[in-house]
Formats: sequence, structure tokens, C-alpha cells
Amino acid sequence: MRAAILHGAHDFRIEELPTPVLKEDECLLKVKSCGVCHSEIHQWNENISGLEYPRFIGHETAGEIIAVGSGVTKFKIGDRAASWVDGKGYAEELAVKESRLFKMSEELPYDLAILEPVACTTNGVMKANIQLGDTVALAGTGFMGLILLQQIKLTGASKVIALDIRDEMLELAKELGADVVINPQKEDYKKIINDLTDGKGVDVSFEIGGVQSTLDLAADILRMEGKLVIFGYHPGERKIKDLGYWNWMAFDIINAHFRNLDTILLGSRIGMKLMNEKKINMKPLITHKYKLTEIEDAFKVAKDKPKGFVKSVIVFE
Repeated sequence: MRAAILHGAHDFRIEELPTPVLKEDECLLKVKSCGVCHSEIHQWNENISGLEYPRFIGHETAGEIIAVGSGVTKFKIGDRAASWVDGKGYAEELAVKESRLFKMSEELPYDLAILEPVACTTNGVMKANIQLGDTVALAGTGFMGLILLQQIKLTGASKVIALDIRDEMLELAKELGADVVINPQKEDYKKIINDLTDGKGVDVSFEIGGVQSTLDLAADILRMEGKLVIFGYHPGERKIKDLGYWNWMAFDIINAHFRNLDTILLGSRIGMKLMNEKKINMKPLITHKYKLTEIEDAFKVAKDKPKGFVKSVIVFE
């Protein structure tokens, strides 16, 4: 089988590897798609100290089951499934534990079944425990923010406010259900939010962009004793600029990163159910598709984020 192996910065190489040997609790997935995750870009863009190269990455996979281990009981050859894996996804075949596979509906295209990010957003929304009538703000509405937006709308929030510096992302957020959209570089976001909330600030604020500016923004628009949900992936240093202010405001700081496997799999099961039942619209979010041999281009566009970009996906023939 062919696989893309990262040998260093900007150095993916397509190599021939043997088909994985199945353990009794595993299925062999013929990979049909694998999304390019924002958390992988930094290790492609430069050689990261402490990481070993070559690296066999890729974890947002979906495909068709073509073989099953002797102990597998819930899947059969021919089933369509999305998976949670921690690597080896940029390959034509992948061995996955049965407990980490989730059946896809026949109507859901493989390239839209990007489950791992939906598992993350699902757990983030559940941990935030949004209440009926809450006003919720999203600081950063890229790929993850646009999934979060759709799930937050399912919770009974009275208003969902999307903030982003890309106008095309705000247009898409509006199409997907945002009640208010704000470009903080062009508009007085504090005044707009104060007018919407009687001067209090929002009840729940999600930091999603994963950069200092979105962390600062999320805190700046939150009411006293509101929930600050730190969701964005943060490689490198981030600073709380005024811990005294955060403390005075009595923010409920929620870390929406998850390391417990049972929690991750719970989010995967619920997220897959939402996608199968068409509660989440992934179609407008998958904007760029590439073959395995074009993986360098897929990572470059994910880093550069040209106008109209939301997500790049590797699609296998």
C-alpha cells in the first residue's frame, strides 16, 4: 500500500508499505479520506524539537472495511466507517480497533465524515454545559468554529455570535445559523455585544482560533462569572495578559482539550450520530480536496488559508 511519510519540514514522501497485520480486535480500513488537521501543520512547517522524524501522521480517517479480525463482532466486510486513530491515516490501508470505529450512514460521503474534529467539538459543547437562553460567542470561526456553531445551536442558546477577521467565514457562519456576525478588525465589537447583552457581556465565550488574539478577545467579551471555554489548539506560548482581571471577573475557565480515551470515544459516538442524522452540515466546510500524491499542496493551503478556504482533505481513489 502507499502511504505519505513526513521526513521533515515540507518533506512528505510517498512510500510503499506492507498491508497492516490485523490483531483479533481490529478491522482493516480501506481509507477513502483523511482530513488535514490544524494540529499537524506546525510539525510539517518546521522540524519541531523533541519530535522524531520520519513521522507517520494523519488521524481524520473514513473508509470501507475490507477485513476483520477473529474477535470482531460489530463490523463486517463492506461496512462504511469513520474512525478515531492517533496516526498512520495518510495511507491506503489502516488497522483500527473495533471499539474505535463508527458506522456511517449510506448517505454520508466519505470526504465529509471527518469524525475526529466532531468528537472534539462534541465534547467541548458538552463540557461547556450551555444553558437554555444563554448568549454564546465564538472567537474564531474557521473549520472547528463552524462545527461548534452548529452544535451550539442544538443546545437551546438564545443567541450565537460569530467573530472572525475573515468576512467570507462570517458569511458562512451566518448561513450555518449564527444570529450575529462581527469582524473585530472593522467593527466596535464591544459596543455591539454590550448592546446585545445589556452591557453585561456574553454568558459563554469559546476561544477557537488558537492564537493570542482570540484568547484575548474571548475574555474581553465575557460577562462576570461567565464561562471561558479554551478550545483552540495552542502550540507555542500563550499568555493570560491580566490574570488579576480574570480573577476579579470570576471567570469559569473550562479547558476543552481531552486526553481520556473514554471521553474521546464518547464524543465520537455522539458526533457520528449527529452527522448520520444530518444535524451537522459538513459540505460547505470541505473546500479543498487533494490526492495522496498532492499532500504537500494540501498542507500548504491549510497553512496559507487563502480566501474561501475552510478545510483540506486527502481523498483516495
